Amino acid sequence: MDEPEEQSAATPMAPVALSRVAFGNFGAMLVILGAVATLYGPLLISLSRHFHISLAQAGILLSVHFVGALLGVPAGWIAMGRVKGSVVVTATLACFALGALDVALASSWPVFLVGVFVIGFGFGGLDFAINTLLARTAVTGRAHRLSVANAGYGLGAVLGPLLVVLVEPHNYRYLFGGAVVVVAVLSTMNRGIVAPAQTDEDRLHELNTLHQRRRAILATFIVAYALYVAAESSASGWIAPQLHRQGHSASLASLITGGFWLGLTLGRIGGGRLHRRFADRALVLGSLGAGVIFAGVAISTAAAPVAYPLLGLAFASVYPMGLIWYTRLCPHDRNGLALIILCMMVGGIVGPGAESLAVSLAGVRAVPVVIVVLVALDLAAFASASRFVPESPIVPAT
Repeated sequence: MDEPEEQSAATPMAPVALSRVAFGNFGAMLVILGAVATLYGPLLISLSRHFHISLAQAGILLSVHFVGALLGVPAGWIAMGRVKGSVVVTATLACFALGALDVALASSWPVFLVGVFVIGFGFGGLDFAINTLLARTAVTGRAHRLSVANAGYGLGAVLGPLLVVLVEPHNYRYLFGGAVVVVAVLSTMNRGIVAPAQTDEDRLHELNTLHQRRRAILATFIVAYALYVAAESSASGWIAPQLHRQGHSASLASLITGGFWLGLTLGRIGGGRLHRRFADRALVLGSLGAGVIFAGVAISTAAAPVAYPLLGLAFASVYPMGLIWYTRLCPHDRNGLALIILCMMVGGIVGPGAESLAVSLAGVRAVPVVIVVLVALDLAAFASASRFVPESPIVPAT
């Protein structure tokens, strides 16, 4: 990975090369992104008490995070066309750290939300930059690099709730303060990123290709991914409050949230083997079908602690296999992937927002019901993509 690999002739974009240290640093960045993003859910009840607000009001922070992320993605997109990739990664890391510092020091709810917004802004820009840079590496091994690096997010998402149990919710300031220190260290290890800014010619080529051939496919996958993020963020953010309010201990509720992410991480680790036996479309649709069932089972208070980790396992294949499905339909369209990443952040606003509204009207028993609805809608959206035919024959997995 230290040397540039041969670039696809069909791709005019400047290639990206990563040293082993830079690639490992990408994985570490995604670990911290996953850890911080999954702190919110287990902390909701503690934050509502600390700031003297209702649980539904506290739940708004999940949407605030994704509003920041939604704005961070286009900022990262613009920056990638103006400066080197290493500069974009370092700048978005700094933004993320600034938000975490604000959260750690905030003494009022509005100031806390400002910090969450800034974390989200850095999160969106950094997530976009990392995945775009990985997508611009050589075709050979690209899928492996994307899968391995993004497994870091799942690992971090498991660690986040466990850290809440270890440190205890009322000491949340230490968690965000620790994130600042870790990010400061990571920001010093970006020298191995060789990523020239995209030229105007590159972006015009992508936009023209997108305009001519792929608008319907892209629109379908944008809706499908927005619904997926809505379902995933609703589940991960509201598992702990639901279980705690229904009589389970705060520690168990946080552990079950970690179990959700552990299921998702383990599923992604095994995703490559499954893809050797099943088509990406079958894996996505089968996973979402199972997700509807497990979310429905979570309506039962007694069964929810088991159902939610299984829901995470079911969700595991949707994100990576959906991207493989999209790239099979549109093999030369990387601008579309950028738009998908941008628009999927809307789901992080809509899903938790819908949960907060439902909880304010019907209590925490509404949490799994909303998840069921979102997963069912996502299944319908992805199923509608079955009407599209790949541009080139499917190459059997090896």
